[in-house]
Amino acid sequence: MSTENKNTEPEQPTENIPKEIIVADDTPIPVAKAVAIDQQQIINPKLQSENMEVHHHGHVHEKKKWKEYVFQFLMLFLAVFCGFLAEYQLEHKIEKDRERQFMQSLVEDLKSDIVSITSLNEWRDTRLEMSDSLTTALIENKQLQNGSAVYYWGRSISRRGVFFSADGTIQQLKNSGGLRLIRNQSIADKIIAYDVLYRRILRQQEQEETLLTDYRFYSSKIFDAAVFKRMTNLMKDTVFIKKPEGNPQLKENPPTILNETINKLNYWATSSTLLRQFLEQLKEKAAILIELIQKEYIL
Repeated sequence: MSTENKNTEPEQPTENIPKEIIVADDTPIPVAKAVAIDQQQIINPKLQSENMEVHHHGHVHEKKKWKEYVFQFLMLFLAVFCGFLAEYQLEHKIEKDRERQFMQSLVEDLKSDIVSITSLNEWRDTRLEMSDSLTTALIENKQLQNGSAVYYWGRSISRRGVFFSADGTIQQLKNSGGLRLIRNQSIADKIIAYDVLYRRILRQQEQEETLLTDYRFYSSKIFDAAVFKRMTNLMKDTVFIKKPEGNPQLKENPPTILNETINKLNYWATSSTLLRQFLEQLKEKAAILIELIQKEYIL
């Protein structure tokens, strides 16, 4: 047998060698490519292991020292504390601005009250003078000589003069808890005192209205309605009273009716005088409050 035949391996039948191999994911690949991949894995085992070593766990850390924990705690505490200070400062500024707005509005309300009280008390003084004149005329029986004036006094006194405070700001301060915003305790106390006196004035006005109604009832018994009608002129929303012409006389009534009318007139005059004093006190309190507020808030 020749040497050529000894060194030569027998040939494998080609019909038994598969042309493709099916891998795990059911994908067919050529046999030659599969052999090349297998040889590469055998030749480079270190490369494969190095690639595998790349995937390591990320939660392995060095143990922190206690100083680092203390530092982190202090930084967190400082951040929270600074946020609290900023919020407190902002809230304080908002309340301070609201306080100033309330005081500006209150000053305007008080000025309005002073104007109203001045006007009403001037009219009240005129009515009280008429009351004195009418009382004297009826007691001394002078209405016979001066009937026109007596009718004018009798009709003018029956007109009402009611004071309503511009207390919108004070009511808002009371209902919304705004009084706590006022840092000056003296101003807060005077606002409360002003409101208390105004409530007293309202009650006094109710009493005056009752007495005035009584006077109207009895005056209708002694004064002639036809004369009163000629004296009254209505223009827009204002009633004007003018003296009647001639010398009109009172209706004939028993002396007791005339005496009762004078008594009701005196009761009203006393109540009206007391009310006038309360209104003057309220006006003084308003002036003092305005001065204090303007000085405190530099308005």
